[in-house]
Amino acid sequence: MPDYQVDKTLYTENLSIKILADFGILTKKNNTISTTAVDLVTEINSIKIDVQYSQNFGQYGDLRLDFVSAYSKGEIQQGYSSINIFNKFESKYGFKVNKVGKYFQEDYLDAVIILFYKTTLNIEDEQKDYMPDYILLITKKELLKYLNDNTEKCLKDVKLNKKEHLGDSHGSAFLPINVKALNEDVTCYFGTPKDLKAKAEEIKKYLGCDIEAEKEDK
Repeated sequence: MPDYQVDKTLYTENLSIKILADFGILTKKNNTISTTAVDLVTEINSIKIDVQYSQNFGQYGDLRLDFVSAYSKGEIQQGYSSINIFNKFESKYGFKVNKVGKYFQEDYLDAVIILFYKTTLNIEDEQKDYMPDYILLITKKELLKYLNDNTEKCLKDVKLNKKEHLGDSHGSAFLPINVKALNEDVTCYFGTPKDLKAKAEEIKKYLGCDIEAEKEDK
């Protein structure tokens, strides 16, 4: 099937289920009833995993993190004291954060899997597995740790998407995060599918979806 007819988001969600199963991590779709719900949930301990794919990684080497889903002009609210970077964003840019990105919403997700493609994801046959060049698996806890430890740098690099020309008083923002730096600074798993498969047991424990973790919860 030609690439333009394929929903890459849906394709990479299904591919992630296969990849995680290859690591011994069984998951199921969680967004079939509500498309805004987190994408996957593990069969052991119901760990909520968001799926993201990224293209042109060979050129940029970073991930684009949904940081602020909506901001507006007006009195800043300083309402995200538990995540210091939002307070500093409001102070630095003079915008009010109306809605934080999905990675920061309470109880939305526990971890993220990101499929990186060096160039583009071209899907010619939906029945084939177009494996990513690299995969990143990181928990929300470690992602927030990186942001808290590197707040000033992240805010310096933040990209604003202003929409005034579209008649919208709101804007949004994303953070480009260098994956190499992220991998060096916090505990996460980054590498080729083969690299990560060799660390499958570690990854299961890291995510909290191994048999022993299930026993501890009980």
